[in-house]
Amino acid sequence: MDDIKIFQRFLKDVRHLKDFEYFKHLDHKIINKNKRKQICKVKPRRPRFNPMEEMNEIEFRKKYRYTKENMRRIIEIVRDDLEVDYYEPMKRNQVPIDLQILSAIRFFGGTEHPQLTAMVHGVSLHTMAKITRRVAAVLSSKASRYIRMPATLSEKERMMRSFQYLSNMPQVIGAVVQTNVRLQLESRSSYSGTELAANNEELVHLQVVADAEHKIKDLDIRLPEELGHNTAQEFFSLSRIKERFEQNEFRGRILLGNESLSCSHFLFTPVRNPKNKSEDLYNQAHSATFVPAVKCLNYWIRRFGILSSELLGTFGSAKHTITALALLHNMAMEWNDPSIDSDFSLPIYKPNIFCYPNGTTISEDQRNRNEFIKTHFSSN
Repeated sequence: MDDIKIFQRFLKDVRHLKDFEYFKHLDHKIINKNKRKQICKVKPRRPRFNPMEEMNEIEFRKKYRYTKENMRRIIEIVRDDLEVDYYEPMKRNQVPIDLQILSAIRFFGGTEHPQLTAMVHGVSLHTMAKITRRVAAVLSSKASRYIRMPATLSEKERMMRSFQYLSNMPQVIGAVVQTNVRLQLESRSSYSGTELAANNEELVHLQVVADAEHKIKDLDIRLPEELGHNTAQEFFSLSRIKERFEQNEFRGRILLGNESLSCSHFLFTPVRNPKNKSEDLYNQAHSATFVPAVKCLNYWIRRFGILSSELLGTFGSAKHTITALALLHNMAMEWNDPSIDSDFSLPIYKPNIFCYPNGTTISEDQRNRNEFIKTHFSSN
Protein backbone atom coordinates (compact mmCIF):
# COMPACT_ATOMS: atom_id res chain seq x y z
CA MET A 1 0.00 0.00 0.00
CA ASP A 2 2.80 2.34 0.85
CA ASP A 3 4.41 1.59 -2.49
CA ILE A 4 1.23 2.58 -4.29
CA LYS A 5 1.08 5.91 -2.45
CA ILE A 6 4.71 6.61 -3.24
CA PHE A 7 4.07 5.87 -6.91
CA GLN A 8 1.02 8.19 -6.94
CA ARG A 9 3.07 11.01 -5.42
CA PHE A 10 5.68 10.39 -8.08
CA LEU A 11 3.09 10.74 -10.83
CA LYS A 12 1.90 14.06 -9.31
CA ASP A 13 5.46 15.32 -9.26
CA VAL A 14 5.87 14.38 -12.93
CA ARG A 15 2.67 16.29 -13.81
CA HIS A 16 3.88 19.33 -11.86
CA LEU A 17 7.20 19.13 -13.66
CA LYS A 18 5.45 19.04 -17.05
CA ASP A 19 3.31 22.02 -16.07
CA PHE A 20 6.43 23.87 -14.94
CA GLU A 21 8.18 23.12 -18.24
CA TYR A 22 5.12 24.23 -20.20
CA PHE A 23 4.90 27.56 -18.37
CA LYS A 24 8.66 27.97 -18.59
CA HIS A 25 8.45 27.42 -22.36
CA LEU A 26 5.51 29.87 -22.53
CA ASP A 27 7.51 32.45 -20.58
CA HIS A 28 10.40 32.02 -22.98
CA LYS A 29 8.06 32.57 -25.94
CA ILE A 30 6.65 35.72 -24.36
CA ILE A 31 10.11 37.01 -23.48
CA ASN A 32 11.44 36.25 -26.97
CA LYS A 33 8.39 37.86 -28.53
CA ASN A 34 8.92 40.99 -26.45
CA LYS A 35 12.58 41.01 -27.41
CA ARG A 36 11.67 40.72 -31.07
CA LYS A 37 9.20 43.56 -30.66
CA GLN A 38 11.92 45.69 -29.11
CA ILE A 39 14.37 44.78 -31.87
CA CYS A 40 11.81 45.37 -34.61
CA LYS A 41 10.56 48.56 -33.04
CA VAL A 42 12.26 50.91 -35.46
CA LYS A 43 11.56 54.58 -35.65
CA PRO A 44 8.66 55.09 -38.09
CA ARG A 45 9.90 56.08 -41.55
CA ARG A 46 9.35 59.71 -42.31
CA PRO A 47 6.95 60.19 -45.26
CA ARG A 48 8.79 61.10 -48.46
CA PHE A 49 8.72 64.67 -49.65
CA ASN A 50 5.90 65.22 -52.14
CA PRO A 51 6.64 68.46 -54.05
CA MET A 52 3.32 68.36 -55.90
CA GLU A 53 1.48 68.74 -52.59
CA GLU A 54 3.98 70.50 -50.35
CA MET A 55 5.20 73.28 -52.70
CA ASN A 56 3.15 76.16 -54.02
CA GLU A 57 2.94 76.71 -57.78
CA ILE A 58 5.53 79.52 -57.93
CA GLU A 59 8.16 77.64 -55.92
CA PHE A 60 7.46 74.45 -57.85
CA ARG A 61 8.04 76.18 -61.18
CA LYS A 62 11.32 77.65 -59.98
CA LYS A 63 12.69 74.29 -58.89
CA TYR A 64 11.19 71.94 -61.49
CA ARG A 65 10.97 74.24 -64.54
CA TYR A 66 7.40 73.14 -65.27
CA THR A 67 3.96 73.96 -63.98
CA LYS A 68 2.38 71.24 -61.85
CA GLU A 69 -0.16 70.50 -64.56
CA ASN A 70 2.52 69.95 -67.20
CA MET A 71 4.60 67.88 -64.80
CA ARG A 72 1.63 65.56 -64.35
CA ARG A 73 1.51 65.17 -68.13
CA ILE A 74 5.17 64.18 -68.22
CA ILE A 75 4.69 61.69 -65.38
CA GLU A 76 1.79 60.04 -67.23
CA ILE A 77 3.86 59.76 -70.42
CA VAL A 78 6.88 58.19 -68.69
CA ARG A 79 5.43 56.25 -65.73
CA ASP A 80 4.49 52.98 -67.46
CA ASP A 81 7.89 52.57 -69.12
CA LEU A 82 9.70 53.14 -65.84
CA GLU A 83 7.51 50.57 -64.07
CA VAL A 84 8.31 47.96 -66.73
CA ASP A 85 12.01 48.69 -66.35
CA TYR A 86 11.90 48.70 -62.54
CA TYR A 87 15.03 46.68 -61.86
CA GLU A 88 16.12 45.08 -58.58
CA PRO A 89 18.58 47.64 -57.12
CA MET A 90 15.94 50.36 -57.41
CA LYS A 91 13.32 48.15 -55.73
CA ARG A 92 15.40 48.00 -52.59
CA ASN A 93 15.47 51.79 -52.41
CA GLN A 94 11.68 51.96 -52.60
CA VAL A 95 11.67 55.23 -54.58
CA PRO A 96 8.19 55.79 -56.01
CA ILE A 97 8.04 56.20 -59.80
CA ASP A 98 6.54 59.70 -59.60
CA LEU A 99 9.29 60.85 -57.28
CA GLN A 100 11.95 59.39 -59.59
CA ILE A 101 10.64 61.49 -62.48
CA LEU A 102 10.36 64.62 -60.35
CA SER A 103 13.85 64.26 -58.90
CA ALA A 104 15.38 63.61 -62.34
CA ILE A 105 13.78 66.70 -63.90
CA ARG A 106 14.82 68.86 -60.95
CA PHE A 107 18.36 67.51 -61.36
CA PHE A 108 18.28 68.33 -65.09
CA GLY A 109 17.19 71.87 -64.25
CA GLY A 110 20.43 72.46 -62.38
CA THR A 111 18.72 74.80 -59.92
CA GLU A 112 20.92 73.62 -57.04
CA HIS A 113 23.84 71.35 -56.20
CA PRO A 114 23.10 67.69 -57.10
CA GLN A 115 23.75 66.63 -53.49
CA LEU A 116 20.96 68.92 -52.30
CA THR A 117 18.59 67.62 -54.99
CA ALA A 118 19.28 64.07 -53.81
CA MET A 119 18.79 64.95 -50.13
CA VAL A 120 15.51 66.76 -50.78
CA HIS A 121 14.09 63.64 -52.46
CA GLY A 122 15.41 61.27 -49.79
CA VAL A 123 17.97 59.39 -51.89
CA SER A 124 21.75 59.15 -52.03
CA LEU A 125 23.72 60.89 -54.77
CA HIS A 126 24.59 57.47 -56.21
CA THR A 127 20.89 56.52 -56.40
CA MET A 128 20.13 59.94 -57.85
CA ALA A 129 22.57 59.24 -60.68
CA LYS A 130 20.88 55.89 -61.43
CA ILE A 131 17.46 57.49 -61.42
CA THR A 132 18.41 60.30 -63.80
CA ARG A 133 19.98 57.86 -66.25
CA ARG A 134 16.93 55.60 -66.23
CA VAL A 135 14.54 58.51 -66.75
CA ALA A 136 16.75 59.92 -69.53
CA ALA A 137 16.92 56.53 -71.26
CA VAL A 138 13.13 56.12 -71.19
CA LEU A 139 12.55 59.64 -72.48
CA SER A 140 15.15 59.33 -75.25
CA SER A 141 13.47 56.13 -76.45
CA LYS A 142 10.45 58.29 -77.36
CA ALA A 143 12.51 60.82 -79.35
CA SER A 144 11.16 59.86 -82.77
CA ARG A 145 7.67 60.93 -81.70
CA TYR A 146 8.68 64.35 -80.41
CA ILE A 147 11.84 65.32 -82.33
CA ARG A 148 11.25 65.05 -86.06
CA MET A 149 11.24 67.09 -89.24
CA PRO A 150 7.88 67.64 -90.95
CA ALA A 151 6.88 64.62 -93.01
CA THR A 152 3.58 65.44 -94.69
CA LEU A 153 2.99 68.19 -97.25
CA SER A 154 0.69 70.05 -94.84
CA GLU A 155 3.33 69.96 -92.08
CA LYS A 156 5.99 71.30 -94.44
CA GLU A 157 3.72 74.07 -95.70
CA ARG A 158 2.77 75.09 -92.18
CA MET A 159 6.42 75.30 -91.12
CA MET A 160 7.35 77.38 -94.16
CA ARG A 161 4.49 79.79 -93.45
CA SER A 162 5.58 80.21 -89.83
CA PHE A 163 9.10 81.17 -90.96
CA GLN A 164 7.87 83.42 -93.76
CA TYR A 165 5.68 85.28 -91.28
CA LEU A 166 8.81 86.48 -89.45
CA SER A 167 10.43 88.46 -92.26
CA ASN A 168 8.84 87.35 -95.52
CA MET A 169 11.61 84.87 -96.38
CA PRO A 170 9.99 82.01 -98.34
CA GLN A 171 10.81 78.28 -98.59
CA VAL A 172 12.54 78.07 -95.16
CA ILE A 173 11.84 74.84 -93.30
CA GLY A 174 14.41 75.06 -90.50
CA ALA A 175 17.41 76.90 -89.07
CA VAL A 176 20.66 75.16 -88.12
CA VAL A 177 22.64 76.17 -85.04
CA GLN A 178 25.49 74.42 -83.26
CA THR A 179 26.91 74.52 -79.75
CA ASN A 180 28.66 72.19 -77.30
CA VAL A 181 28.37 70.90 -73.76
CA ARG A 182 31.04 69.60 -71.42
CA LEU A 183 31.13 65.93 -70.52
CA GLN A 184 33.06 64.74 -67.48
CA LEU A 185 33.80 61.09 -68.15
CA GLU A 186 33.38 58.88 -65.10
CA SER A 187 36.35 57.16 -63.54
CA ARG A 188 35.15 54.33 -61.28
CA SER A 189 32.20 55.81 -59.39
CA SER A 190 32.27 59.58 -59.37
CA TYR A 191 28.96 59.86 -57.54
CA SER A 192 30.40 57.86 -54.67
CA GLY A 193 33.06 60.46 -54.09
CA THR A 194 36.06 58.81 -55.74
CA GLU A 195 38.36 61.04 -57.71
CA LEU A 196 38.14 61.54 -61.42
CA ALA A 197 41.08 60.83 -63.64
CA ALA A 198 42.98 63.91 -64.80
CA ASN A 199 42.15 65.35 -68.23
CA ASN A 200 39.02 63.24 -68.40
CA GLU A 201 36.78 65.94 -69.89
CA GLU A 202 35.28 65.93 -73.37
CA LEU A 203 33.41 68.50 -75.42
CA VAL A 204 30.25 67.06 -76.92
CA HIS A 205 29.16 68.94 -80.04
CA LEU A 206 25.47 69.46 -80.73
CA GLN A 207 23.70 70.45 -83.93
CA VAL A 208 20.08 71.53 -83.71
CA VAL A 209 17.57 72.28 -86.45
CA ALA A 210 14.91 74.54 -84.96
CA ASP A 211 11.54 75.66 -86.25
CA ALA A 212 9.94 79.09 -85.96
CA GLU A 213 8.21 78.06 -82.71
CA HIS A 214 11.54 77.37 -80.96
CA LYS A 215 11.15 73.61 -81.06
CA ILE A 216 13.95 71.16 -81.88
CA LYS A 217 13.12 69.31 -85.09
CA ASP A 218 16.44 67.53 -85.60
CA LEU A 219 19.32 66.78 -83.23
CA ASP A 220 22.81 65.46 -83.91
CA ILE A 221 25.38 64.70 -81.18
CA ARG A 222 29.07 64.00 -81.85
CA LEU A 223 32.46 63.84 -80.16
CA PRO A 224 35.35 66.08 -81.34
CA GLU A 225 37.35 63.19 -82.79
CA GLU A 226 34.63 62.65 -85.38
CA LEU A 227 35.11 66.18 -86.71
CA GLY A 228 37.90 67.89 -88.61
CA HIS A 229 39.54 71.30 -88.35
CA ASN A 230 36.47 73.19 -89.52
CA THR A 231 34.29 71.81 -86.75
CA ALA A 232 31.02 73.42 -87.80
CA GLN A 233 31.19 72.57 -91.50
CA GLU A 234 32.48 69.04 -90.90
CA PHE A 235 29.72 68.46 -88.39
CA PHE A 236 27.05 69.54 -90.85
CA SER A 237 28.64 67.45 -93.62
CA LEU A 238 28.37 64.31 -91.46
CA SER A 239 24.84 64.98 -90.26
CA ARG A 240 21.79 63.01 -91.25
CA ILE A 241 19.86 66.20 -92.05
CA LYS A 242 22.32 67.05 -94.83
CA GLU A 243 21.93 63.58 -96.28
CA ARG A 244 18.15 63.91 -96.25
CA PHE A 245 18.29 67.22 -98.13
CA GLU A 246 20.73 65.78 -100.66
CA GLN A 247 18.28 62.93 -101.24
CA ASN A 248 15.70 65.60 -102.10
CA GLU A 249 13.39 64.65 -99.23
CA PHE A 250 12.50 68.33 -98.71
CA ARG A 251 12.25 69.32 -102.35
CA GLY A 252 12.29 73.07 -102.96
CA ARG A 253 12.78 73.93 -99.27
CA ILE A 254 15.85 75.42 -97.62
CA LEU A 255 17.66 75.56 -94.30
CA LEU A 256 19.25 78.67 -92.83
CA GLY A 257 22.74 78.61 -91.32
CA ASN A 258 25.12 81.15 -89.81
CA GLU A 259 28.52 82.35 -91.05
CA SER A 260 30.31 79.23 -89.77
CA LEU A 261 28.70 77.08 -92.49
CA SER A 262 29.22 77.02 -96.24
CA CYS A 263 26.40 78.07 -98.51
CA SER A 264 24.89 75.29 -100.65
CA HIS A 265 21.87 74.78 -102.86
CA PHE A 266 19.71 73.95 -99.79
CA LEU A 267 21.60 75.71 -96.97
CA PHE A 268 21.58 79.50 -97.19
CA THR A 269 23.96 81.62 -95.11
CA PRO A 270 24.28 85.43 -94.86
CA VAL A 271 26.07 87.32 -97.64
CA ARG A 272 29.43 88.30 -96.16
CA ASN A 273 29.99 91.52 -98.02
CA PRO A 274 26.68 92.69 -99.46
CA LYS A 275 27.17 94.77 -102.58
CA ASN A 276 23.65 96.00 -103.27
CA LYS A 277 20.28 96.71 -101.72
CA SER A 278 18.91 93.27 -102.54
CA GLU A 279 21.69 91.55 -100.61
CA ASP A 280 21.16 93.95 -97.69
CA LEU A 281 17.46 93.09 -97.63
CA TYR A 282 18.29 89.38 -97.82
CA ASN A 283 20.71 89.65 -94.89
CA GLN A 284 18.12 91.48 -92.80
CA ALA A 285 15.49 88.86 -93.57
CA HIS A 286 17.98 86.05 -92.92
CA SER A 287 18.91 87.53 -89.54
CA ALA A 288 15.27 87.91 -88.43
CA THR A 289 14.34 84.43 -89.67
CA PHE A 290 17.35 82.83 -88.00
CA VAL A 291 16.49 84.28 -84.57
CA PRO A 292 14.21 81.34 -83.52
CA ALA A 293 17.17 78.94 -83.68
CA VAL A 294 19.18 81.09 -81.25
CA LYS A 295 16.14 81.52 -79.00
CA CYS A 296 15.53 77.79 -79.11
CA LEU A 297 18.98 77.12 -77.65
CA ASN A 298 18.47 79.96 -75.18
CA TYR A 299 15.20 78.53 -73.83
CA TRP A 300 16.52 74.96 -73.86
CA ILE A 301 19.64 75.67 -71.84
CA ARG A 302 17.93 78.10 -69.47
CA ARG A 303 15.38 75.42 -68.63
CA PHE A 304 17.98 72.66 -68.17
CA GLY A 305 20.99 74.17 -66.42
CA ILE A 306 23.13 71.02 -66.58
CA LEU A 307 23.65 71.76 -70.29
CA SER A 308 25.55 74.93 -69.39
CA SER A 309 27.61 73.27 -66.64
CA GLU A 310 28.60 69.68 -67.40
CA LEU A 311 27.24 66.20 -67.83
CA LEU A 312 28.73 63.29 -65.93
CA GLY A 313 28.98 59.74 -67.25
CA THR A 314 29.73 58.02 -70.53
CA PHE A 315 29.15 59.43 -74.00
CA GLY A 316 26.25 57.00 -74.39
CA SER A 317 24.53 58.22 -71.23
CA ALA A 318 25.21 61.84 -72.25
CA LYS A 319 23.47 61.25 -75.60
CA HIS A 320 20.44 59.83 -73.78
CA THR A 321 20.35 62.83 -71.45
CA ILE A 322 20.73 65.44 -74.22
CA THR A 323 18.06 63.73 -76.34
CA ALA A 324 15.74 63.50 -73.32
CA LEU A 325 16.20 67.21 -72.59
CA ALA A 326 15.44 68.08 -76.22
CA LEU A 327 12.22 66.08 -75.95
CA LEU A 328 11.28 67.75 -72.66
CA HIS A 329 12.02 71.16 -74.21
CA ASN A 330 9.67 70.44 -77.12
CA MET A 331 6.96 69.44 -74.67
CA ALA A 332 7.39 72.73 -72.80
CA MET A 333 7.18 74.71 -76.06
CA GLU A 334 4.15 72.72 -77.23
CA TRP A 335 2.35 73.33 -73.93
CA ASN A 336 3.43 77.00 -73.71
CA ASP A 337 4.89 76.34 -70.29
CA PRO A 338 5.78 79.73 -68.74
CA SER A 339 8.07 78.47 -65.99
CA ILE A 340 11.35 79.95 -67.24
CA ASP A 341 9.87 83.07 -68.86
CA SER A 342 9.01 84.56 -65.48
CA ASP A 343 12.37 83.73 -63.89
CA PHE A 344 14.36 86.89 -64.59
CA SER A 345 17.26 85.75 -62.42
CA LEU A 346 18.36 83.28 -65.09
CA PRO A 347 21.19 84.44 -67.38
CA ILE A 348 20.57 84.74 -71.11
CA TYR A 349 22.40 81.96 -72.88
CA LYS A 350 24.45 82.84 -75.97
CA PRO A 351 25.19 79.90 -78.27
CA ASN A 352 28.74 79.14 -79.31
CA ILE A 353 29.49 80.28 -82.83
CA PHE A 354 32.34 78.38 -84.39
CA CYS A 355 34.74 80.61 -86.28
CA TYR A 356 35.05 80.24 -90.01
CA PRO A 357 38.66 79.11 -90.63
CA ASN A 358 41.01 81.43 -92.50
CA GLY A 359 41.44 80.49 -96.11
CA THR A 360 38.16 78.57 -96.35
CA THR A 361 36.32 79.37 -99.57
CA ILE A 362 32.60 79.78 -99.93
CA SER A 363 30.88 76.95 -101.76
CA GLU A 364 30.19 77.46 -105.46
CA ASP A 365 26.57 76.73 -104.69
CA GLN A 366 26.19 80.31 -103.50
CA ARG A 367 24.95 81.04 -107.03
CA ASN A 368 21.67 79.38 -105.97
CA ARG A 369 21.47 81.87 -103.15
CA ASN A 370 22.15 84.71 -105.60
CA GLU A 371 19.24 83.57 -107.76
CA PHE A 372 17.07 83.33 -104.66
CA ILE A 373 18.00 86.91 -103.71
CA LYS A 374 17.22 88.21 -107.19
CA THR A 375 13.86 86.46 -107.21
CA HIS A 376 12.64 87.42 -103.72
CA PHE A 377 14.61 90.50 -102.63
CA SER A 378 15.06 92.52 -105.78
CA SER A 379 14.95 96.24 -105.01
CA ASN A 380 13.41 97.02 -108.43
